[in-house]
Amino acid sequence: MRVAVVGLGTAGATTACLLFDQGHDVTVVEQADDPRPVGAGIWLQGLGQQVLDRLDLLGPMREASRVVRRVRMESRGGRRLVDIGYDARPASTPALGVHRGDLFGLLFGAVRERGIRLELGARVSAVEPRTGGIALTVDDPGGPDARDLGRFDLVIGADGSRSRVRAALGLATRDREYRYGALWAIVPDRHGLTGDTLFQRMDGTRRYLGVLPTGTDRASLFWSVRTADAAAVVAGGLDGWRSEARPLAGPYAPLVDDVTELLPASYRTVAVRSSYRVVGGGRSAGVLVGDAAHAMSPQLGAGTSLALADAWTLARAVERHDDLTTALQWYDDQRRAHVRWYRWWTRAMTPAFQGDLTALALPRDLLAPVVARTPGMPRLLVGTLTGDRRSLLRTWDLP
Repeated sequence: MRVAVVGLGTAGATTACLLFDQGHDVTVVEQADDPRPVGAGIWLQGLGQQVLDRLDLLGPMREASRVVRRVRMESRGGRRLVDIGYDARPASTPALGVHRGDLFGLLFGAVRERGIRLELGARVSAVEPRTGGIALTVDDPGGPDARDLGRFDLVIGADGSRSRVRAALGLATRDREYRYGALWAIVPDRHGLTGDTLFQRMDGTRRYLGVLPTGTDRASLFWSVRTADAAAVVAGGLDGWRSEARPLAGPYAPLVDDVTELLPASYRTVAVRSSYRVVGGGRSAGVLVGDAAHAMSPQLGAGTSLALADAWTLARAVERHDDLTTALQWYDDQRRAHVRWYRWWTRAMTPAFQGDLTALALPRDLLAPVVARTPGMPRLLVGTLTGDRRSLLRTWDLP
């Protein structure tokens, strides 16, 4: 098939490599003319690691990452709410604290090594069914002219939570920005202060500080903030922010002092009626992967692993089914229950951790330690974090 992958992030680069390896004619379309990673560290769960392993990229990824074996959450005063290790579920794979740049470099390198056609500095402006396939039109961000990239049998929207491909296909049933986002920074952690633990300390529901081991010698800090207030916090200067953050930093206060810049991150919630749309009598189609299909708050740290699972499943669908419509139906069926579990948990948890319903803080702080000690719950919680849960009783495996 003639395949266009829109977006050079985790889902896009992975999908492009997998389909190219099957012999398809793949073009990657990326709006940045000099693509680089954007964002803080990534919490890469076991499911995502499986996909990287099948691409022979897990070895170098592990060498550049820190193993995260525990999750610890505390109240403002330092009272422990949750302290769970991945060993609560036998044979679970601990997460990796990954620097986004390291993952991007590995996947971008894999795309280049294969000689996959790259269209950089090309922003998609139209996705339209035409005779002979789907026409993809792009704008040059630096100029007024639009150009036609040609006709494709399959257009894959891997262009993130604000996906232009999703908008063009008209698949969204929910697409809105969360009221709360984060300010983030990456700081040196040469002495391994963060160890093997993801740490979060919460002050009500409106503020928390998160610390994630990142790469081999860095840490990512996350500060919860209303999206509308983020610019004002940054404009107020680092000294003012540090005075608020230090009481929540606990043993990680030295990392707060090392922050030299705070950058904003906003989150969206996205749901689609279907992850694909077939046109031209079934001869061509558009399909979504990653945040383009199911963006959600990063409370569970599952976004990257879900994106990698999308890429792998879509490639298997195309490989197993000669008929494009059948392949995409199978892909959609495979991913629906898995994504639904994480969307449900994210929507249930987010108000208690990032929101204006401050009355939820007290019951959260009282119930969290009880739930975490209830027999069977640590195993379920770790199973959810690992990325392979689809219900209380069932797991989801890579096809």
